Amino acid sequence: MPKQPTEIEIEISTLSEQGSGGGMHNERPVWVRNALPGETVRARILKRRGGQRFADGQPLENFSTDRVPSACSYFPRCGGCATHHIAPAAQLAHKQRQLADQLDAQGIAPNSWREPVALLRLGYRRKARMGVRVVGESVLVGFRESFSNRVARIDACATLTPELSKLINPLKACIAKTSDAKTIPQIELAQGDSGCAVIVRHLQPLTDGDIALWQGFEAECRVEVLMQSKGYDTLTPVSKNRQQMSLLHYQIPEYGLTVGFYPHHFTQVNALMNRELVRTVMGYLGNQRGRVVVDMFCGIGNFTLPLARTGALAVGIEASDEAVEMARRNARVNGVEHASAFYAEDLYGEGGALHPIADKNTLNATGINACFEHFSQSPDALILDPPRSGAGPNLEGWAGIPSLKQIVYVSCNPVTFAEDAKRLEAKGYVLDQVGVYDMFPGTSHVETIGNFVRSSGAGFD
Repeated sequence: MPKQPTEIEIEISTLSEQGSGGGMHNERPVWVRNALPGETVRARILKRRGGQRFADGQPLENFSTDRVPSACSYFPRCGGCATHHIAPAAQLAHKQRQLADQLDAQGIAPNSWREPVALLRLGYRRKARMGVRVVGESVLVGFRESFSNRVARIDACATLTPELSKLINPLKACIAKTSDAKTIPQIELAQGDSGCAVIVRHLQPLTDGDIALWQGFEAECRVEVLMQSKGYDTLTPVSKNRQQMSLLHYQIPEYGLTVGFYPHHFTQVNALMNRELVRTVMGYLGNQRGRVVVDMFCGIGNFTLPLARTGALAVGIEASDEAVEMARRNARVNGVEHASAFYAEDLYGEGGALHPIADKNTLNATGINACFEHFSQSPDALILDPPRSGAGPNLEGWAGIPSLKQIVYVSCNPVTFAEDAKRLEAKGYVLDQVGVYDMFPGTSHVETIGNFVRSSGAGFD
């Protein structure tokens, strides 16, 4: 018999960055999902690590005024979301406190704060990677359980868009009929404005029967099915009528843009919030007509294309060759290739470094320096939208460009954002305004936009 989880009663005194309530039991810290400060909860210990305990729980008394009923019947067992029990306003306040605490730890005091921005609370998530597990006669497709590698037993997901959520049960049924369901470890879902795609990871070659099953699923559910045997370079349409995967698209209607992407490309999962991000970034930059703006970590052109549309001379730089090719395609399709340029460069490596030269009014026209001077003039502003690891070792070089007046920084990690803000301060920049955008409601994810303005007299040294 498997060992049953230990149950305890515990008083909650704090809330972690991940949205778990914290308390002490037998002189050890315990972190409890579905628990809020001030509450007494019954907690089931699910994991022990490094002297700490991790649990899910139910409140018994002293219910917090920030508590709301979860909109998802699978919470807190399913680990896909972390804060369904917290009122939306309290979630936003908690995320802003996290950012404020990180900035304070670095000694950074913004001149002002934007009001936190939140839109859809449910049904917003357009991309997801879900685990697959066979348990007896059942196939499970879902997110991992809390503090576990087990796949949660779900039939729907309130966070996914309705179109993606309704695929869960048909996916389970299809996988159960394959020749060996245990060789399918994960499913990826992606949605555009007018279409969905499913990526099926398989560890063994497909039989003719398997292919026929997935072709039937594709036709019945009206989605594109792609089979993946190894890396993304092995993606293959299951349909015998297509040799290449189809493009998905999303609109940025305020700028008259249609942005194409393949299902495995990085895109923001919350389409409405992405439009808010674009609108805010463009608002901070103001009138950039005829001026050079460089979009670092540009991906498929999410910010670069609106810049070009509004008259800026936009340069996008991104490590992925495939993403850069898609960005160039998007520029052509939208008629802005004359005002945009895209380069593939490892921005974390030596190739992404800028080096000062004797004449401080120009840059060496080699490597990434040439990217910056594609339009024969130095940039006035930068957009940074890096991964969770932050802007990387070359930030000081970019920030020191003499012509630069402004950096707009979009971040998915308050820790690295605050650390990079400290580095920018040392290069003569002031964090003029910062704000939190709720890109992932119901989770602990914090999206940030900061507008950094250069102090007069700061130069390339």
